Amino acid sequence: MEFAAWCFPWDLLDEGVENVVDRLADIGISEVNLATNYHHVQAFLPHNPKRRTIFARSSSYFQPTDDYGRLTPIPYEGMNGDDWLERIDSELATTDLSLNSWTVGCHNSRLGLQYPDVTLQTPYGDSLAFGLCPSNPSVQEYLRSLLTDLDERASFERIELESFDYFHGRGFGWHHDKFHTDLGRLGEFLFGLCFCDHCQATASSTGIDTKAVRKTCVATINAIAEGILPADFDLTSWFRAHPDVAEYTAVRTDTLANLFAEFRAIVEADLGYYAGLINIADTWMHGADLSKLSSHLDFITVTAYESSSTAVLDEFRTAHTLAPDAELHVGILPGHPVIHDPQSVAEIIDALANEGVPRVSFYNYGLLPERNLNWIANATEPYR
Repeated sequence: MEFAAWCFPWDLLDEGVENVVDRLADIGISEVNLATNYHHVQAFLPHNPKRRTIFARSSSYFQPTDDYGRLTPIPYEGMNGDDWLERIDSELATTDLSLNSWTVGCHNSRLGLQYPDVTLQTPYGDSLAFGLCPSNPSVQEYLRSLLTDLDERASFERIELESFDYFHGRGFGWHHDKFHTDLGRLGEFLFGLCFCDHCQATASSTGIDTKAVRKTCVATINAIAEGILPADFDLTSWFRAHPDVAEYTAVRTDTLANLFAEFRAIVEADLGYYAGLINIADTWMHGADLSKLSSHLDFITVTAYESSSTAVLDEFRTAHTLAPDAELHVGILPGHPVIHDPQSVAEIIDALANEGVPRVSFYNYGLLPERNLNWIANATEPYR
């Protein structure tokens, strides 16, 4: 079993790349999943020697080439013209630590606010600034250019994709969002279901009446908001009663699968995709058919941020059902708010080892206290 850790660039640069390499080796980590292009973040950094918190808007941690179209990554201002990816790649080249690119795609409120026409559009016609729409040609060009740029600029073993899909709903709770209406899973999904011109055109080309679908979505959200329809209404039964909306939703899976085929042709490094950022059974909400996507991927990482080995295995086995031919890796969060003791970490690693999982990633080196890093060390010890 191999072990990796997600890291932000400031984790390595503030602490010193050589020091981080040594510390990761101490706890059994042989790979770093480095944030290279990322969404807005405020991070509390319990063992950082230079700061305890950092704010960063959606940014790239490298200086992009000139080979982009309308949308271009915006370099992080805190680099002051430097290229952090270049620095880290150069320093890691002489170590035994493998470098992977942890790359965020469509979750980018900075670009979304600057270019609202490329964002997800609600059934009401409002822009969801946190989510770029993968159906939009400008967004597709941006994602292809981003992967080309990353694949050519650093010695990545793997490029791992986060939110290269249809981000929906509230975007994990976007900034100071105000929702005093319980929309439930159904209402929030329909609220984030994209009706931009490109999504509608693609669906219309298959014979779907997009105007009728949109009207149904608006009526349902309104009914949930007013308490006419319960917020916990069962999704399966609702979609069974509204097959046109189900068909509209399903069209996106082919759009995404075709886009991933293009990514596969671009990237020479191993290509992976993070599934289960909410939970693995809801990947369809992101337009992701894991079986379709897996034919264009080297692996899928199941982000099973759960509190017990049973719950983690449930997520892993669900992913195997959804994508039986995929190589599945697992990501876990060995700390607050899901895990609060070393025994749980060890039990999860033991369970995944017994299941034959080849690789586990830990979230997140810079965010975890030293105590939790020691939990990782104890859990990985039998498998080094």
